Amino acid sequence: STDVAAGVSAIIGNVYAQGTDQPSSFYQTGLVKRENPYIITKEMYEVNGSQATNIGWLNVNGDYRWYLKNEMDARKRFMNQREMMLLYAEKGDLTLATANNANNKISGSEGYFAAVEARGITAQVSGGAQGSFASMSDIDTIILELDKEGAPAEYAMYVNRATSLDIDDMLANGIATQVTAGLAGQFGAFNNDADMAVKLGFKSFTRGGYTFHKHDWKLLNDPTLGALNNIHKGAMIPLSQVADAKSGAKAPALEMNYKSAGSYSREMEHWVTGGGVLGHSNAANGKDTAIFNYRSECNLVTRAANQHVVLK
Repeated sequence: STDVAAGVSAIIGNVYAQGTDQPSSFYQTGLVKRENPYIITKEMYEVNGSQATNIGWLNVNGDYRWYLKNEMDARKRFMNQREMMLLYAEKGDLTLATANNANNKISGSEGYFAAVEARGITAQVSGGAQGSFASMSDIDTIILELDKEGAPAEYAMYVNRATSLDIDDMLANGIATQVTAGLAGQFGAFNNDADMAVKLGFKSFTRGGYTFHKHDWKLLNDPTLGALNNIHKGAMIPLSQVADAKSGAKAPALEMNYKSAGSYSREMEHWVTGGGVLGHSNAANGKDTAIFNYRSECNLVTRAANQHVVLK
């Protein structure tokens, strides 16, 4: 035999001499059980009786009472808040400095970015001509990583405005179109209908056997939210079902769960209390206000995180 330089090699099998014993060790699949705590997030909006009866100039669903606009905005902000928690949350045992010492423990929850950055693919797409979808080689680098993870052939690509424009320029250069290497783009997630994908705001292209459905992610364009520090440029989510190894049941690669029992759901709870204001008299005191309460208990499950991609 000839000596070779030190390196890493793949073990593809073995060979034994005649009459030898069986191996002393055996193959065993490594199993990792993952748990993700639920997040309880809350918000409220309060309006006093005088403001609740004021007439304004803004038409809100046929009504001109100004507080309706504020309440509607508060509800939307709460929905954005919940989405941000599912994206950016991180696990960690926290102790809050509150008077209620019995319930001030928070374990946190693993958000989408934390899950993918820990167990998935992180692609740098900022800084310089390369790494910003300036040419097809940038997405080819990502495709090579997807191949290593046995990724599915179809992805939803949610990106901020700058990255979306870079991809549009890359496609406009004629390097890739809906038909690439003689193969038409596939639209399995949209009943294989290109028109349906367009109606939903997706622009699709195929490269190296993968089809990418690109969509603008408004959250990452908001300078007060995802674009505040401009850290994340987008994400690539596999459009596939992940099978449970024990039951064989299939579930989406990305899924939001919420707590419920029978007809009671904590996905999006909303109730109003008040000292008679707007007819709500179930408050503990006679305060001249109506309080709109919002509460949600949910978590995000990132399955097969090794096949997800975060663009930074």
